[in-house]
Amino acid sequence: MIEEDLLRELLLIYVIAMGACIGSFINVVIVRLPEGKSVVRPGSKCPKCDTSIPWHDNIPILSFLLLLGKCRVCKVPISPRYPLIEIVMAALMAAFWVRFGLSWELLVWLPLSATLVVIAFIDIDHWIIPDVLVFPMMLWVLGGVVLSDSMTLLSSGLGLIPAGIIFAVGWCFEKFTGREGLGFGDVKLLALIGLAVGPVSALNILLLSSFQGAFIGIIMRLFTSGHQAQKSSSTKEDSIFEDDWVPPAYAIPFGPFLVLATLQCILLPATFGSIGEKISYFLLGIMG
Repeated sequence: MIEEDLLRELLLIYVIAMGACIGSFINVVIVRLPEGKSVVRPGSKCPKCDTSIPWHDNIPILSFLLLLGKCRVCKVPISPRYPLIEIVMAALMAAFWVRFGLSWELLVWLPLSATLVVIAFIDIDHWIIPDVLVFPMMLWVLGGVVLSDSMTLLSSGLGLIPAGIIFAVGWCFEKFTGREGLGFGDVKLLALIGLAVGPVSALNILLLSSFQGAFIGIIMRLFTSGHQAQKSSSTKEDSIFEDDWVPPAYAIPFGPFLVLATLQCILLPATFGSIGEKISYFLLGIMG
């Protein structure tokens, strides 16, 4: 019994360490993918002095602490977002390990959660959700559904319904107002999530993300002067940017809220699993 507990603890430590390493790689993907650069080569460099970062200065979380958050060569501060993402991924990997144990669900959600984190931060930075991430992950999820006993292809397919709903709403809004109300990238992201969780959970995630997004949007409207959101200045021909659309001053990307709601509902089902239903009853009560 003691040996089993020790083995379980060692496996958890290993999962946490691997999560931090995945977070380090994710940092590279978030920066390079929108610019059409390779996420493998060249190795990591300081964005200020262009000095290659040796392996001992690239240890997730630990190197940031040892270097006091600065480049060893030029002493320019390193963005705290790098270790933050590494910590987030370490925590997520541990949470999914505790939630699912060694199962097909774990095999599906580890890479899916990492992809969702990448999508969230790219959407924050650039207001885009890359197809190169969404579509391959859809195939991964469908493969997991075939091998899993907890979902069927039918329930997975029905999970596309909420994505169809917001596509219809966004299409109608644009036709009547002449303004884009919801990016198609958000529709594809919700479709990916729907394939993984099924129709009921996908609808719950849609309601929860909309409620949280609206709340943050109201806070921004009340207490900030808006923002000057811009597309990336990259002019590379292989950049994934397709147009020069710039979001309005008070707009916020919806993708991160879809990702947040998904992680909340999957990892804390007792707390968030039925919150969409509660929100619906609350809104219906307000409307009488």
